[in-house]
Amino acid sequence: MGVVTRPRSVVWYERLAWTALVVGLASAAANPAEFAKYYHQYHGGNLILMVVINAVQLLWIWLVARRRQNWARWISLLWLLLGILGIALIEDIGERFQLNPVATIIYYVAFAIWMVSVMLLFRADAREWFSRKRFASSQRIPHGR
Repeated sequence: MGVVTRPRSVVWYERLAWTALVVGLASAAANPAEFAKYYHQYHGGNLILMVVINAVQLLWIWLVARRRQNWARWISLLWLLLGILGIALIEDIGERFQLNPVATIIYYVAFAIWMVSVMLLFRADAREWFSRKRFASSQRIPHGR
């Protein structure tokens, strides 16, 4: 069984997903007042939640880009659509800009990068890569029967 190379779309998905994660962290760092508010409200639980969410995001990127999990690719698309719906219907963008324009701009840049990364998972080369059947390397085909 030969080495399967990842398509360019998947490589770029991984790079952009990491970038979106880092830019998202920069957005949180640019808004220390909001972090402090939730830190005091939940007595440190907010910090634990942030660590868990970021760890799950790292695992998710690995599942999609390295483990070739097609179900994770589709759930990524669902999350993206829900995120767009949330921005359109729930978030008050004007209020966010008034409270902290720098953090808001960084937040939406991270969202845009993430949106592009997920869209790359549905290009032709990525679709083909995710749809291929995989066989376990320990699976043996009997000879001579």
